[in-house]
Amino acid sequence: MRILIVILIIYLANVPIYAQNSRSTISGHIFTIEKDGGKLPLPYSTISILQLPDSLFIAGTATNEQGAFKITYTRLKNSLYLLKASYTGMPPQYHTTEQIKSSAIDTIFLDNNGIILNEIVITAKQPDIQEKQDTTIINATAFKTPQNAYLHELIKRIPGINYDERSGKLSYNGKAIQAIELNGKPFFNRDTKVALDNLPAKFISKIRIYNKEDSKKLNQNTPYYILDLQTKEEFNGSFLNSVMAGYGTRKKQSLEGQSNYFEKDGDNISLILNRSNKELNTLYGKNMANSLGLNFYKNMGGKFDMSGNIHYTKNTNNSLSNIYREEYLPKGNLYSFSTTFNENNNQALNSSFYVGWKPNTKTSLVIDFGYTNNRTDNNSEDKNLILNHFTDSIQTDWNTIPDRYKVNSNRYESRNKSWNKEYQWLSIWKQDIDKRWKANASIQYIQRQNKNKNLSQSAIHYYQNANDSLSDSNQYTLSPGDNTEMNASINLIQTVKKDFILKYAYDYHFKKEQTMRNIYDLMYFDDPSFDINKLPADYQKGYVDSLSNNSHSKTNTHKIEFNLSYQTQRWRMYAQLTYSPLQRNIKQKTGETRTDTTIYSSDIKSSLSVGWRSKKDFAFTVFYDGNTAQPPLSILLPVRNTNNPLYVIQGNPNLKRKFIHSIAISMRITGLSLYTDYKFISNDITQKITYNPQTGYRETYPININGNNSLTSTLQWNKTTGDFSFNINENISYNNRISLIGSKDKTGADRSKTREFGIVNKFQTAYRPDWGSIELTGEYFFKQSQNSLQQTNVFSRDYKVGITGHADLFKNFQINSDFSYTYRNGTVIDQNYNSEILWNFGITLLLFKNKSAELSFYWADILKQRKDYMRNVTTDSFYEYHIQQIPGYMLFSLKYNFNIQP
Repeated sequence: MRILIVILIIYLANVPIYAQNSRSTISGHIFTIEKDGGKLPLPYSTISILQLPDSLFIAGTATNEQGAFKITYTRLKNSLYLLKASYTGMPPQYHTTEQIKSSAIDTIFLDNNGIILNEIVITAKQPDIQEKQDTTIINATAFKTPQNAYLHELIKRIPGINYDERSGKLSYNGKAIQAIELNGKPFFNRDTKVALDNLPAKFISKIRIYNKEDSKKLNQNTPYYILDLQTKEEFNGSFLNSVMAGYGTRKKQSLEGQSNYFEKDGDNISLILNRSNKELNTLYGKNMANSLGLNFYKNMGGKFDMSGNIHYTKNTNNSLSNIYREEYLPKGNLYSFSTTFNENNNQALNSSFYVGWKPNTKTSLVIDFGYTNNRTDNNSEDKNLILNHFTDSIQTDWNTIPDRYKVNSNRYESRNKSWNKEYQWLSIWKQDIDKRWKANASIQYIQRQNKNKNLSQSAIHYYQNANDSLSDSNQYTLSPGDNTEMNASINLIQTVKKDFILKYAYDYHFKKEQTMRNIYDLMYFDDPSFDINKLPADYQKGYVDSLSNNSHSKTNTHKIEFNLSYQTQRWRMYAQLTYSPLQRNIKQKTGETRTDTTIYSSDIKSSLSVGWRSKKDFAFTVFYDGNTAQPPLSILLPVRNTNNPLYVIQGNPNLKRKFIHSIAISMRITGLSLYTDYKFISNDITQKITYNPQTGYRETYPININGNNSLTSTLQWNKTTGDFSFNINENISYNNRISLIGSKDKTGADRSKTREFGIVNKFQTAYRPDWGSIELTGEYFFKQSQNSLQQTNVFSRDYKVGITGHADLFKNFQINSDFSYTYRNGTVIDQNYNSEILWNFGITLLLFKNKSAELSFYWADILKQRKDYMRNVTTDSFYEYHIQQIPGYMLFSLKYNFNIQP
């Protein structure tokens, strides 16, 4: 409740600062003529002032309930202006401001029949996707969506953009998108999922994708691609408010409240409240996602600007899943099947605040603060059976399987609680010394604290021992941690010539890590309760010194960097060389063993890109990137994680740094783009796996190895002709991954090499007339993997066809539907999952004369065939994974939109 009050206070405190003052004022009314000849006011009509000759947006407003408006703007001498009046579903009207002044026009009539009288309007079809230098410009209005669609539904329709709803990751033609901005300004501090799931698609006119300088990094060594959303003119300058409530079958519900304010220059404020489970489709009715967020950006007079956001989430997500796994071994494979119930509760608070100051054109100062608090409560129950012989019964009735095939069965339960906190502040100062030199400096401090509690118990039945045996365990693990990072940077930028720039940079980084792992054996306590909140009073007597660990690490890194940038109208070249000597001191205690080790090492990074652009629309770029990377402390510690007694994880203090090399080619011509990337890693970190064929016991140990490499290539073509658009997207991938697999009954280990080849073809064609849209898609997915140990060959093929569309009927009625059919075949695919038909249908009725209310009905998965199914390959196994889904639902909702003029 306190969080809600704080967010509302901040929101209300920021509302008044968006009022605008100007020198010239125009007022009037907007009406339309009804069939009976009467005048009907048009509330919430959009009024815009455009500066000629480029139709530059100057100011905007909306009419009130009576159709009245009043707009103010700054009028420049010797400049001409247009007043644009528009309303959804009616053609806009344009008048010069001189015309209005001389004629004393007080009333503007918009025609309800789609005919503009006494007006000359010149329009041109904008391309769906444009490539201008290094920026991709997407005409969002070309990709039509249903009335109540959100940004993620718009994104799915745009060729080349991939959005993984499970992970929240966003990419465009293989390039990861790190942040979403609104009119070029911050929006929820890089939390792309907030914008994708909550921002209405109808607000967006254009989307720009480009590599931007990261405002939180002074010496940026990696691309920072953003999705910059440009809002429609008619939505700028007013508070756009909405409330929505929905309820359906299978306990589905959705509650939402929003208030958004946008300005073309980037000023914005958004308040979002959401409680819904309509996207959570696992079987359990208690699943729910709650979200409360506030974001704002304000430029104050050109010298100061500030931005801030706070986002609170409280989620419950329970699931029941099944996993079939085939594990590669030198002497015959193992086969396992597990059923897992997982209960996950999470609370998270993320916040940041930014202040920028520009006292003059040569100086700027940025201060950024951030705070994160995350709590997770996770309970899981797992039943697992491992066999040394394949049988179809592994996924049906375990009791029918002969004991001679069984290696072990395990009932494993876990209770886990974790807390994570992070505080950070950052200050960046930039100074133009003269026309040739610039100086920048930054300082950053980060404090991370975490605490993890884990209570686990297992009951294992071994079938292949000389005597059939049972093994039980009950273990409690307490793992607190505390990390501190400090970073100071300075750089000098020299402009040798207009198109030739040099950069010299120095960076000092200090990192202190403290981790503890305390293990307690609870097996010998009388009737211990399996409750992480009710441990035995004297549980500390079960402390296991040999498995516990206490570690302290300090790392000092000095980074020296040199950059070169050369750019002309045709050519572009960028080169970078970085040398980073470091000192790492590690003190640790495991049992009675104490060590104090100091490691001296260095990291090197080099990159080069050369690009050429023609006068028309052809561009070609070659990239090389090479760098080294140190192993993280978490796998350097010689600690044995025995939470699961059948799967033990051990650290390796002798790991070395790895070398990563990447070569990429990018080519672009009108409507066609190609991106190919080849990566190979020397001294990569992989796992050495030791197994016991009698018990099914496995132990993993990280080691350095050579031979890992990958290749990805993406080809995209798009074409727009009138109301039709066509898109083809081809993706090819190859991965070569290596691990070592050995057995406790012999010395040494065998080299396990897994080669994976994949093809993803997607064809999309769309017809987008004024009344709606129809999209047809066809997809082909192929993946094949080969493992060297048993010459195992596994492949999957997915064929998918789909049709998506929506139509506006009778001006106030809209229907939308999507239908897809997927067919799968391949190696050992469960026949219950080889086909899937998904059909969703929705109806929206716009209410009232101003269409401010929306009554909607949505029927999800009409045929009740939704399947959450996935197949994947690792260096040591092949597995298929599926989560049980609810068989369809219906949802009724009512939404009311109302706008307020500041």
